[in-house]
Amino acid sequence: MSSMANLKTFTRALTVFCLAVLFYFFIPDSLAHLSGLLKYILIIAIIVILMMYNQILGSLSAPQSSAGSDVPDGVPDAVTTQSSTHNLYENLKSLVISTAKSINPDCKSAIYVIDPGKQVFTLQAGKTSEFADSIPLSNTTVKKYINKPKKLHQKDNPNAWTELFFDQTWKGSECAIFSPVTLHGTLAGFVLIRVDHFTDATDREMGILKQLGEFVSFGLENLESLEKHILGEDSKSLILEIVSNLDFKSDAQNIFNQFKYLLRTFFKYDRLTVSLRKDTENRRKLDKGVSSIIKLADGEKDDFVEGSEFPTNGSLHGLPVVSRTSIHTTDWRQSHPNMARFRSSEPDEYAFQSVLASPIIIEGESRGSIVLERVDAQPFSSMDVNDLDLIGQVLGSALRWRYEYKKIYTNATHDGLSGLFNHQTFKERFSDEIQRAARFQQKMAVMIFDLDKFKKVNDTLGHQYGDYVIQTVSKILQDNVRAVDVVARYGGEEFAVILINTTAVMSNMVAQRIVDNIADYEFSMDGVDTRVTISGGMSEYPTHSENTKELIELADQAMYATKQKGGNGIIIHNKDEKTGEQVNPA
Repeated sequence: MSSMANLKTFTRALTVFCLAVLFYFFIPDSLAHLSGLLKYILIIAIIVILMMYNQILGSLSAPQSSAGSDVPDGVPDAVTTQSSTHNLYENLKSLVISTAKSINPDCKSAIYVIDPGKQVFTLQAGKTSEFADSIPLSNTTVKKYINKPKKLHQKDNPNAWTELFFDQTWKGSECAIFSPVTLHGTLAGFVLIRVDHFTDATDREMGILKQLGEFVSFGLENLESLEKHILGEDSKSLILEIVSNLDFKSDAQNIFNQFKYLLRTFFKYDRLTVSLRKDTENRRKLDKGVSSIIKLADGEKDDFVEGSEFPTNGSLHGLPVVSRTSIHTTDWRQSHPNMARFRSSEPDEYAFQSVLASPIIIEGESRGSIVLERVDAQPFSSMDVNDLDLIGQVLGSALRWRYEYKKIYTNATHDGLSGLFNHQTFKERFSDEIQRAARFQQKMAVMIFDLDKFKKVNDTLGHQYGDYVIQTVSKILQDNVRAVDVVARYGGEEFAVILINTTAVMSNMVAQRIVDNIADYEFSMDGVDTRVTISGGMSEYPTHSENTKELIELADQAMYATKQKGGNGIIIHNKDEKTGEQVNPA
């Protein structure tokens, strides 16, 4: 009987009981024998009422099943699982569209997927007011451009353009690119990116946008793999919910923490350890992964915490990585007598017995392990083994997704040569920092640096040497500021630095240290040595201006004033003097 039916029965019984009590108090003394009988009946009724009340409390406080109020009666488990898969697919599409926007704010993007029944590409993501709802599979323009890096220009192909986009008034400067989406090597759709003016997107940005189709392809293949393993198993829908809520823009530790809660839900363990192989600086493939690093530790504490390293070979926690297979034992010391948990020198005070471990597969390669340990010999169930194998695959996919996103994001926001923020990202970060400084009433120092006589380096020593100088100077800049500060390659040999929550005067020491370290550095490549100096200018928010463009211009003017005085120095803009104030001139 449901809790609602119990409640109705209880209400009726309580009403009858109250009427009986009322009748009892009004029985005349002449009917004493009836009064005594009714008294016993009321005592029995009180016991029954209390039992019913206790049953009502139990039914109301009992946890709801997975088919409770959140899922209507008659809805199959597969439907709820498919819903989770659908949410993950929607998140994938949103991530791709937002990534394209972050790469180039002026672009408009859409995702098309093949509908075999209708023989068309159907619009899956993107505004219907800007993109066609469907495009025939026979469309010659799609066939021509989908696998080519070249752009489709509106002015050169007006008729083809109209087939892809709604009939609007076009300027003739618009262009578009296609990025194919594949599933198991077969065309499944494409990402279509449109820019209103071909000069608004550099060739490099267009090349990065071209990679978005690969990201969707990878996501679709992983979704298909998840569905094969999960469909029809209600308990596994939680895995999809966890993955669909992952933020691939955040750091990897956030992903590990999300999976920690998932593992806590699925398994009973005394210790959980997740580790990944560590790629060494040595470029030889065989040397990579000789050690592993712990990314997540939960449960019993020991000497091996997050960030600890251990040898992959010869360790129990490295065995799933090496063997690419799961481990299930109730006494690991007996089943693996020649191995240590992590290191041979570790103490024996943590005497775990039962162990379940699975490899983490990334790009078809065993890259890490998930290890569950119990202090007793209680075995893990066969369902536990299957569940951990699945979670290992899903975690590998999640880490790969984040890697792919990070690769695209880094290419879009960082300069390829120096590794610093590029010009566009610097402007966006500068605007964000201005807003933050205004909100907290803080000051900021803005620096513009330019290498002195850098053209001579390129002309006499070659462009490869010039690239080496740019990379070295970039590292010197980064090494001399805090992690919260912003460093960017502003132009060819020009750099920009924002020092957060500080004044220009307070930043003098940092700026001069940068100038001195570059001047003192012995640049040497292929046996050729040289010296390089740098000139800098500085402005301050909000003292000199509250406008980003003006602050950069003022710092730029101060930098040129430094060059006019011989270079190799730093000058702070002085609003009372056009030449500025020189600090520690060379």
